[in-house]
Amino acid sequence: MKRLLLLLLYIIILNDQVKSAVISDNGDVDEQGLYSKSDHVIILTRKNFDRRVYGQKHSLLVEFYNSYCGHCRAFAPKFKSFAADIVSWKNVIQLAVIDCSVDENNEICRQFEIMAYPSFRYLHENYVKGNANVGERFESTDSAEKLKSQLIVKLQSEQSMGRLAFAPPLGIASYATYASALSDVPNDVIYTFLVFENANSTIGSELALDISSYKKVTVKRVFDNCELANIAGVTHFPGLVAVRATLEPTPLTPKLPTKLNLLKAINTFLRSKNYAFPVSDIDIKDNNLYSNSEEKLKLSNSDVVYYSDLEKTLKTIFHTEITRHKTLKAEELQALLNFLDILLVAFPFKGNLKSYTEDLAKTLRTKSEWGGSEVYDLVKRLENTHAPVYSTDLDYIGCKGSQSKYRGYTCGLWTLFHTLTVNAANKPGVQGPKVLTAMHGYVKYFFGCTECAEHFQAMATRNRLFNVKENDKAILWLWISHNEVNLRLAGDLTEDPEHPKIQYPSTLKCPECRLSRGAWNLPAVYEYLQRVYGADNIQDGQRIARSSASAVSPFSDLDIGMLSLLYLLSFTILILVVKFFISKRFHRKRHYKHGWAKN
Repeated sequence: MKRLLLLLLYIIILNDQVKSAVISDNGDVDEQGLYSKSDHVIILTRKNFDRRVYGQKHSLLVEFYNSYCGHCRAFAPKFKSFAADIVSWKNVIQLAVIDCSVDENNEICRQFEIMAYPSFRYLHENYVKGNANVGERFESTDSAEKLKSQLIVKLQSEQSMGRLAFAPPLGIASYATYASALSDVPNDVIYTFLVFENANSTIGSELALDISSYKKVTVKRVFDNCELANIAGVTHFPGLVAVRATLEPTPLTPKLPTKLNLLKAINTFLRSKNYAFPVSDIDIKDNNLYSNSEEKLKLSNSDVVYYSDLEKTLKTIFHTEITRHKTLKAEELQALLNFLDILLVAFPFKGNLKSYTEDLAKTLRTKSEWGGSEVYDLVKRLENTHAPVYSTDLDYIGCKGSQSKYRGYTCGLWTLFHTLTVNAANKPGVQGPKVLTAMHGYVKYFFGCTECAEHFQAMATRNRLFNVKENDKAILWLWISHNEVNLRLAGDLTEDPEHPKIQYPSTLKCPECRLSRGAWNLPAVYEYLQRVYGADNIQDGQRIARSSASAVSPFSDLDIGMLSLLYLLSFTILILVVKFFISKRFHRKRHYKHGWAKN
């Protein structure tokens, strides 16, 4: 009996542990795409978007990005640095991110009319959901400092219009005396730091936001050409003067008055006055997004095309890329139809994917204009009609990066295009140039990396894509262009360190592709491309993908079977124990009843 009770207690504890491990289904995630929670950004998803965006007491700056966009990948470290830099502004403004390459987020990105990545939208406090409420567009920039300046100017403007009443004062004014400068400062403020600068400077506002969590301390911006500047004796700008509530001034302007030096001067002054700084509730750590101990699938032969890579790329195209337009018509719709047509000609279909693609192309031709949500619903409906559409495990194998932020879809897209040019050349007629034309239209209107698409279009013009008229030249045109991109991106932040961008094929993979002095042997290159991307040489990859999954899974099939058996056994024992206690209690009740009767 004692053992049964201990077993029951163990089952209850185990059950509580299982419950505590379940993640609440509120849409909040610790990591998605290029960002994790440790990056000091709010990770938005379809499930938490409304809850985390609308009706907030603070403003939001949201980055809409695409995790396979090279520009987004290059900008992500800068945005993370920016987020860490303005952690102290969190009561006024917070940064959020949403990955538009994630299938379930696609509708939100479409509603906000996101047509370029990354895109930034400012949403003021107490923002209300509505069809026309898509935030205020920020200029796309490759610099975190420029983005910060843009944001500060916006916050200044917002406050001048009556919003951000809870934020520190960000406006600038002229004063004749210290008394007039401190006339509207709350009575509990001990120190006011006057920043003398011109109207276009953002340093004073940035300092005000930086120390907004400091108690009984405030910052005020003062015109550098006003009378008080002369009284304070400020000659270097931006200038800094600390003023006690008793109007006693202390000049603090450093020799090099940068924002960091001004902030250092403020903190040094406060420290000398034994000021009690607020305890930060943010623990900034050097967290890696990805565990180095995670096992990665290593392939000895990188020059292999896997069908799983092609299918996963197509699924991303159908679910994410072609549905991101709010409306699809005219040139965009025709570009999509051209792309679907060339897929039907040259893609090495398996299973139901071909009939699905045929049905998709046929249905899209029934209307001259489609809404993005309509296209998405059509894609999902036809997937159900033709299920199963995909025959593989839908994970990248040949295109798998050393970390999830590398390679993946962009590698898959190049692989798809090479596969189409090679297999189109093996069809009757001259289909290869049609692949290049369809590919150009797809990249122009649908590829999620805007900067990459612009580079490709410029390269297509420079390399005379539309002048290609023969199948073999189409294959070689794409190969030359791919190597040109590799040359441009070699050493870039987006490059996977375990998969460096080389001029391919390497001499190791194709020694006959190079002549004695290093020049390309084009006939050998052509044969190499036919060999790698030809339909008959594409590997299934399902067995390899499953082996990889088994390698990283904490449980084997046997483990799962044993756990299921243990759970069933535990449940059975629990039922028996409960039944035992109920019957025993019932038996005791009957015994006591007869005993009282005898008395």
